[in-house]
Amino acid sequence: MEPKDIRLVSLDCDGTLFSRHGTLSEYSASVLKKLREKGITVVICTGRPVYSIERAVSPEYYDYAVCGNGFAVVKNDGTVLYRAEYMKKEEIRELIRYVEEKNVMLSVSYDDSFHHFCSKRHHFAVWSVQKLKNIARRILGRHLWKDTLNSDYEIVMDKQIEKICYSGMPAVLKAIKDEIDETRYSRFLVNAMWLEIMPHEIDKGSGMKKVMDMLGIEKEYTAALGDGENDLPMLRTAGCAVAMRNAMESLKNEADFITEEDFDNDGAAKWMERHILKNQQ
Repeated sequence: MEPKDIRLVSLDCDGTLFSRHGTLSEYSASVLKKLREKGITVVICTGRPVYSIERAVSPEYYDYAVCGNGFAVVKNDGTVLYRAEYMKKEEIRELIRYVEEKNVMLSVSYDDSFHHFCSKRHHFAVWSVQKLKNIARRILGRHLWKDTLNSDYEIVMDKQIEKICYSGMPAVLKAIKDEIDETRYSRFLVNAMWLEIMPHEIDKGSGMKKVMDMLGIEKEYTAALGDGENDLPMLRTAGCAVAMRNAMESLKNEADFITEEDFDNDGAAKWMERHILKNQQ
């Protein structure tokens, strides 16, 4: 059954609303604008920190942003409505040990930028790859990564950290996820090669629910679109769960709909125009 009378749409960014290059297309922006003109609340629900969304999406295209996988809820004017507690030092120390033990990279956000760490024995190889990727990003006109690749994990201990991110081989990341205590942390594979760890009970679903409660919008009047495992709580919170064509199988198995196109072809925006805007009462 087609969704009708949707009053709130919650959208993941990377792999969903954004293109492969991490940008919002003119077409997708126009659909977001149409949604808002119809009185539909647009919620950006992402693993990105607040500053990243403020750089990537103009305030005219969304109403609220749930950032850091539920860590913070922010209005489009920058007003912070909710912010969870940052990770404790003992939690950070417990989690960073996997960099050396499992040969994975560690990425964390602080000082309005992402910072990357790896083991000393792999430092030169990873640094070289980062240099090459920054050349590509410069050619594409994208925001450059800072040259902050480090192997001194103690730097992280004195920072305000929302979440710990690992990148590495799929089997290794899955093993780390299975080893981490789910009663103490929220753990999600954003994709096969990127694992994110947050404090327990912080996720996109809890962040989306805060916006719904604040606006008095019931579940049956909401829709959510995503592609990664960290989008599952958001899809379960929504009345209409939509998985991207390029989504992980775990999302597709629980979704009410699957988009006709993938994220490289404005799949999320096209689905919303066909199934929400055209059916809006």
